[in-house]
Amino acid sequence: MKIEGKGTDLSVKRRPLAETVREQISNIILNGELKPGDKLNEMEIAGRLEVSRGPVREAARQLEEMGLLETHAFRGSYVKKFSQREVADIYSLREILESTAALEAVRLATPSDLNAIEVAMRDTETAALSNSRSRMMESDAAFHTALCRAGKNDRITETFKRLATELRLVHLMMSPNPEQLRAAALDHAAILRALRSRNAQHVVDALRSHITGERDVVLQYLAPHGSNTGSSVSPRGVDGPQETRFTGKIIISRHSAKDYPLLARMNRELADDEGHRNPMTVAQMEERFRHFVNKEGWSVDLFKVGDEIVGYATHRRDNDPTNPNRQCVFLKQFYIVRHYRRDNFGKAAFDALAAARFQEGERVVLEVIENNPGGRVFWMRVGFTPYSSMLEYIHQ
Repeated sequence: MKIEGKGTDLSVKRRPLAETVREQISNIILNGELKPGDKLNEMEIAGRLEVSRGPVREAARQLEEMGLLETHAFRGSYVKKFSQREVADIYSLREILESTAALEAVRLATPSDLNAIEVAMRDTETAALSNSRSRMMESDAAFHTALCRAGKNDRITETFKRLATELRLVHLMMSPNPEQLRAAALDHAAILRALRSRNAQHVVDALRSHITGERDVVLQYLAPHGSNTGSSVSPRGVDGPQETRFTGKIIISRHSAKDYPLLARMNRELADDEGHRNPMTVAQMEERFRHFVNKEGWSVDLFKVGDEIVGYATHRRDNDPTNPNRQCVFLKQFYIVRHYRRDNFGKAAFDALAAARFQEGERVVLEVIENNPGGRVFWMRVGFTPYSSMLEYIHQ
């Protein structure tokens, strides 16, 4: 990816070289010039900063320790791109850190601490009103860092600051959503009100609602099925923005032979988004699709908006393993292209599929792999309930 200069003074004079190079590369990443998954072009960066490649390599090593880059042998350094499991782990750690800090802040926060939190909260409100994603990411980090500082535990604060960098990368993996910006601002106001009241339970409830709501939005965006919620969950007692819903028409149509190349590409994206370890190439997946349909009797339906194919589902009826006297529907694959994973489109697509292909009262079953926590959240919000877990053992 080519990086264009944006008027920033990138001179490395008068400052320690390694510090300047690291700081400038960090800014390039956190400002979104390099996206998660993009390769860091050492030669281009060195030319832009007017330094040799040695300091760039050293800066890349330090940025890897900070969690901004990941290095692959013989391939170079790439902006960190998190899996769903890693995102879930980040939010779990965040909830532990901030809940602990918030409980201490109820007892220990000074008027100066509360003022710092309020300043950051006002900045999030301004960012939401102006629909500024970059300002929201900065003010959001400032709000939660100030909250941690109010708990008077330096180790929690320092750990959270590193986590905040990873969270910013997570947010850069998503498309901007004005509703989520407004929801975050409302959540921050509720957290501060609870903290000012010195009510420990209300603070923890508001904070956890904010964190888990944001986590669910992120996981569902990263899942291959599409978001089932338009905004994060607001704390109790706070009226958040109304949930957005897809209101257009979704056309359900059977695939044709000419669709196999596209289906194979979407299937590869589905496997990657789920964290599936399927090693098949696109060409192999295309051949497998033909086998599914021609030899195994699977049906493939396309989701269309106008003339655009925006997803697909693979399903078939078979004997119900829980009742030999009836059949059920096995939903093998369900995929929505990434730019349609918003406004409840995934649920709208499933509802359209169910109305077109499934019978009333029919049992529908599917498998969700452990590396796809966003998928589990999505399907449970659609209305599926857990039934069984598949475990594996690999004998050595």
